[in-house]
Amino acid sequence: MKTKSLVLLVFTLMLSVGMSSCKKSDDSSKLKVGLVTSLGDLKDGSFNEQAVAGLEAVAKVVPIEWEVKQSIDPSEIAGNIKYFTDKKFDVIITLGYNAAEATLNAAISFPNTKFIILDYSYETVPANVVCTAYKVDQASFPCGFLAAYQACQKNPANPAVGYVGGPDIPVIQQLTVSFTNGVEYFNTMYHKSVLVSGANASNFTDTIQGAHLADSLIQRGAEVLFVCAGKTGNGALYKIKETSKIAIGVDADQFYTIPQVGPYLLTSCLKRQDESIFSEITSIHNGQFHGGQILQYDLASKGVNIAPYHDFETLIPDSIKQNVLDIKTGIINGTISTGWTK
Repeated sequence: MKTKSLVLLVFTLMLSVGMSSCKKSDDSSKLKVGLVTSLGDLKDGSFNEQAVAGLEAVAKVVPIEWEVKQSIDPSEIAGNIKYFTDKKFDVIITLGYNAAEATLNAAISFPNTKFIILDYSYETVPANVVCTAYKVDQASFPCGFLAAYQACQKNPANPAVGYVGGPDIPVIQQLTVSFTNGVEYFNTMYHKSVLVSGANASNFTDTIQGAHLADSLIQRGAEVLFVCAGKTGNGALYKIKETSKIAIGVDADQFYTIPQVGPYLLTSCLKRQDESIFSEITSIHNGQFHGGQILQYDLASKGVNIAPYHDFETLIPDSIKQNVLDIKTGIINGTISTGWTK
């Protein structure tokens, strides 16, 4: 009997150890995902904050381990990517044009690592890289229309709007050109002459510069400012609040990410990087990686959009709201052009 009990005990212990090993194996099989931020703070109310939100959301439904490395200066991006390659992370996410060269170099050096670069596209995409592109012109165009309407309400005699953009590069031009065209669409529809002026910052991280640029446009008569300049743009938003003007935000719904300026936000031009991260990490978990591809996000897929009107909801007449809906429909079906062709 003692022998049988001993055998049973040994068998039970072996089974227990086997079950523990399986559990450990399950944990170690979690997808390891690293995020290298764009320049600026994690709580930037824009690009970085939205990317982190995407990881937080996907972690609730997909078994992943994730970590974030913050980039304050462009020179830190390559080192932050190296941090994750040294630790053999499965997927590394980078953000925007500042990370383009470092991401490409790392992808070539580590062909078995999957890379996702948001808001940047290579002419030839490596097989282990996914690029995401956002047709933000489809969202900034109706923002321009709304800005023009609001400027007419604020100053019917001399309505004017403006934009504070980041550096004069294609991803910013895509926003500002189509915003300007949206203003012109309003002018044509309602036989108005809303003026547009703009200023580009030298970088995405200087809030003081953003405030100065906004102030100069306000001094020139701008009643509504479209702000698309990262952390630099946050300075512009606070200047708009200080002068009781009206703002249109970018990337995230800045009514929530920068609530202090919420009462002055007409809407925000949304670029859903959080949805891109959620979608692609889920796909990788399910065994499908879109390496070598540029994934396009547009109005039809809800990858770009405009945010709710929040405090302006009751101030915008139904006719203008319907105009905006019609514009979005026209852009989707191709009957309205935003004017951005690159």
